[in-house]
Amino acid sequence: MPGPRQGNRRADRDQDFAAKPKPQKRTPKPSKQADRKPTAPVQQQDPIPDEDPSPIDLSTPIPLSLQQLLLDVFKTALLTEPSQSIPGVDGPAESGAETETPPLDIKSLIQTIKSHLYQRDFDSAFADAGEDNLRAYALRWSASRALGYAGLFKGVLGWMRGDGPADADMKPICKLSELSNVRTVCLGGGAGAELVALAAAWRDMEFGSGIDSLAQRAADLSLESEESQTKPESESASDSNAVSSVNSKTLSISAVDIADWSSVVDRLSKTIVSSNVPFPSTSRHKPPLIAQKEDLDISFRREDLLEISEEALKNVLLGDNAGSSALLVTLMFTLNELFSTSMSKTTGFLLRLTEILPRGSVLLVVDSPGSYSSLKLKGKVDGEVQEKKYPMKFLLDHTFTSVAKGKWERVLTQDSKWWRREAARLRYEVGEGAGLEDMRFQVHIYQRL
Repeated sequence: MPGPRQGNRRADRDQDFAAKPKPQKRTPKPSKQADRKPTAPVQQQDPIPDEDPSPIDLSTPIPLSLQQLLLDVFKTALLTEPSQSIPGVDGPAESGAETETPPLDIKSLIQTIKSHLYQRDFDSAFADAGEDNLRAYALRWSASRALGYAGLFKGVLGWMRGDGPADADMKPICKLSELSNVRTVCLGGGAGAELVALAAAWRDMEFGSGIDSLAQRAADLSLESEESQTKPESESASDSNAVSSVNSKTLSISAVDIADWSSVVDRLSKTIVSSNVPFPSTSRHKPPLIAQKEDLDISFRREDLLEISEEALKNVLLGDNAGSSALLVTLMFTLNELFSTSMSKTTGFLLRLTEILPRGSVLLVVDSPGSYSSLKLKGKVDGEVQEKKYPMKFLLDHTFTSVAKGKWERVLTQDSKWWRREAARLRYEVGEGAGLEDMRFQVHIYQRL
C-alpha cells in the first residue's frame, strides 16, 4: 500500500517546537565553512493545477420544483403496470391519481439487479433482462442520476448557447442560437436518466417556470397572429418568419444502448409531454415537462458500440439533419466499462467518433472518480501474463490529445465532483430500496476542432 501523503504532515509542528523554551546557546567554535558565502535559497515552483480553469458553470442545479417534476415523471411512467393507464400513453388518467401500492415488486427486483452487478454479470443485469427489471433499475438508479445530470446539461447547453464569460478563453464554435436544432446523442443512455435530465434542463433554459411561461408564449404567438392580419402581406410574412426562427428550435435526443431499453424510453418520452403527471398544487413547475411535442424528438437504437458498423455509427451520430444541428454527444458512466471490456476496441471507437463528428461538436464524459481499466500483457522473458492498470482519464486524454492530436480541445476536466440531493425537500416514494442518492463523479468536456 502507498505510504501517507506528504501533504498530510501537520504544518504547526514547527510552531509548537519554536514555542518551547530554548536551551542556553554556546559560543560556536570557528569553522572553515564560516567564510563561505551563503547560497541563495531555492525558489519553490508553484504546483501545477490538476484541473483546467472552467469556462462552464456546472454548479447551478435546476430549480427544486423542477427536480420534483422530474421525479414525478419517472414515477408516473415506470411504476405503473402495462395493463393500467399511463398518462399520455394508453389513455387519459384522472388528475392527481396515484397507485396506492407499487405494482412492481421493487425490493426483490432491485436485489436481483444488485446481485448481477456485484458479480459483474452485465448481460443478465441489462442485455438479457426483462422489462420489469429494466423499469426497476431506472426507478432506482436513473431517477437519482437524472437529478444530477440536469444541472450538468444545463451548464453545458448554456455554454454552447454562449452564456459563458465574455472573456473566457474557450468558447463554443457552433452556438445554439445560430442553429434550428439541438441534437444530443446519449451513448449508453438507454436507462432514461439522460433523456429526462435533458428535457428538464431544456425546460429550465427555454421556458422558465413552466405552465405560466408556456401559456404566455402561446398568448404572444396568438396576439402576433391577430396583428399580422392587419399588416401588409410583406410585413406580416417577415414577422412570421422571425417568430418561426425563434420558436421552432427542437431538442432531438437519440439514446443508444446494448440492452433493449425501448419500452422504458417509450414510456418516459410519452410521459415527458403528458399533462397528466400528478404534481403538488403549489408547485411553480407544472406538467407537462415539455409542453409541445414538436419541441422534443426522442428515439432509441439498440447497438453494441464496440461492434457497430461505420455506416450505422454515422447514422447514430449525425441523424438526418446534421447540417442545421448543434451536436452534443454524451458518455455517462459508460466509457470506463467500454475500456474495461476492450481497451483497443474502445480506443478505435473514439477515433472513429473523431472522424465522423463535425467541427464544433461537444463530447461530455461522466464516470466514477478514480476509474481504472486493466490491460493484460505477456512478459517478453518469462511469458507470464501481467496486468497493468490505467486511469480512464489518462486513456481518454491520450486518445484525444496524442493519437488524435489537433482534432479536439479540452474545455473542462474535473477529477472529482459531488452532486448532493435535497433529501428533506424531495418526495420519491416508489418502493422499498429505491430511495435517492448523492452522486460523486469525474467530468471531462471536449470540443471537436
